[in-house]
Amino acid sequence: MASLGANTIAILIALGSFPVSLALTRFFMYWNAKHGIIGIDVHKPNRPKVPEMVGSAVPITLILFAAIYATLGGASSIPLLAYSLVVGLAALVGAFDDRLRMRGIFKPLLTLLCGLPLLILGIAFPGQIYSSMLHVPLFGQYHLPVIYPLTILVATSVTSNTVNMLDPLNGSMAGGMSIVAGGLLIGLLLVGAGSMPIFLYASLMFSLLGFLYYNRFPARAFAGNVGQLSIGASIGALAILGKTEIASVVAIFPNIQNSFFFLSRIRRFTEHRELTSKPTKLLPDGRLADSEDPRAPLTLVRTLLIGRPATENEIVSSIWILFLTSTSLAVITLLLTGV
Repeated sequence: MASLGANTIAILIALGSFPVSLALTRFFMYWNAKHGIIGIDVHKPNRPKVPEMVGSAVPITLILFAAIYATLGGASSIPLLAYSLVVGLAALVGAFDDRLRMRGIFKPLLTLLCGLPLLILGIAFPGQIYSSMLHVPLFGQYHLPVIYPLTILVATSVTSNTVNMLDPLNGSMAGGMSIVAGGLLIGLLLVGAGSMPIFLYASLMFSLLGFLYYNRFPARAFAGNVGQLSIGASIGALAILGKTEIASVVAIFPNIQNSFFFLSRIRRFTEHRELTSKPTKLLPDGRLADSEDPRAPLTLVRTLLIGRPATENEIVSSIWILFLTSTSLAVITLLLTGV
């Protein structure tokens, strides 16, 4: 069990990621707007132009503070290196997609490779990256020496892409992932986890809050794939490094639900921009409504709008409530499993 002092120091260091993320977000807002890297906010009547790829601020902040924590001797540099490589590789995949507009199938395939640092360093440094023991609530521990390492690549790909698929509205992704990171941080503190995963969850939460300040309604910054994929990859990497695998699945259940809805209807990996039929429509009064198009994919947002048009703020609030619920259950899961 980590000492209270070590955990306090870890959180205090991680707290610095908030102003750094805030400053980097503001920098990328102006830089990207100046260089024509912009998107259209299609869920507003006036369709404002918003700087894209500003979510770059989050992975840069995460990698910077992981390096700072390693330099200060807060933890072994090996797991921090693995974490930084996973986040950085996912950010690169997202940046390529933002600029080159890859087909939908390529992101799941490329993000599979983003988990390689966890697998390779885990084999090279046994016990420092992952443990083959999986703790399942009420059922005990399972030793999975072959299956567990093989699922690492899938885990980072799944978390990256499910987070990527649930960022349709201002603040929905950044706010939801802030709740997930904050909840799992509280759970780790309650079960007396080591200071390293506590630091990484805290730095993720504070980095997201720094970005959320400009991404909340009305958004002045969009994350882009570079932000979405790297944030999702960080959730997957932390599930491995922090031994919060089952709790993380519970926490991001809204993302999983959204992806299941989407793929059950479309039955293939595709980009939202490639869809000819949209799941929602904008009403003259500025509210969003179900498009009622049978060809359109079913998404979490669409299910929230069935028979009940709502404002963007109302929908995002509902999504955040779902994350609060799932993350509360994740904390209970952690209490049942420990770490």
